[in-house]
Amino acid sequence: MTRSLLDGRKLKTIAIVGNGPVSAVDAPEIDKADMVLRFNSAPSLGAAGQRVDVLMLNRARVYMSKRINPLALHRSPEVWVNDIQDNGQVDWLFTRECRPTYLGFGPKDKARQHLKKFDPFDTSQPTSGASIIAEFLEIAPDVKIHLFGFTHQGKQHTHDWSAEKEWVQQLVEEGRIVRHLTPGPKPTRSFAGKLEYGFRWLEKRTKHYLYNKILHSSASTKQRIFGQDA
Repeated sequence: MTRSLLDGRKLKTIAIVGNGPVSAVDAPEIDKADMVLRFNSAPSLGAAGQRVDVLMLNRARVYMSKRINPLALHRSPEVWVNDIQDNGQVDWLFTRECRPTYLGFGPKDKARQHLKKFDPFDTSQPTSGASIIAEFLEIAPDVKIHLFGFTHQGKQHTHDWSAEKEWVQQLVEEGRIVRHLTPGPKPTRSFAGKLEYGFRWLEKRTKHYLYNKILHSSASTKQRIFGQDA
């Protein structure tokens, strides 16, 4: 799926921005890439770089989270969902507003094959970061991948953070990717940036309430989307 999405694009560099901390020194480097990809709530957008060409979600339900970065949804021309469509159709407004592209199980399966060397029991679920790295390594082998904000840690116990860290370290040593761990203070949003963030947050939450709770407020829809009875 992603192979067809990259057709016709002349890419030399891809910045993959994780949800970990990014140094203020590295922030300008993100926006220099030919493509900038961020994940889920994209917390650093608007501070650690202003660009997002692709917003990648592990599932469409992330769109509904109050932790979502509204600037990411507003600015990103493309939204990729690391899942099949049947598992992703959980939000009426998301499908209407973002027109998501579902990547299926391919990226996860490719990442799982790479991680077997470090996770022999194959017990974990690859992260979206590992999934898209594995995908780009196959479909865009000549493109230089730059990683920002990858700390390989999190609250999700379904991921094998240690295995992914070892795999990425191997890729770094082989020169296949560049990982940026520049020390320094984290970037912050300007006053104008904070105002824009607040406006977009209000806009997205208002639309979410209007479309999902008022226009599509049947009992079955509420149960499917919100996990509660009408």
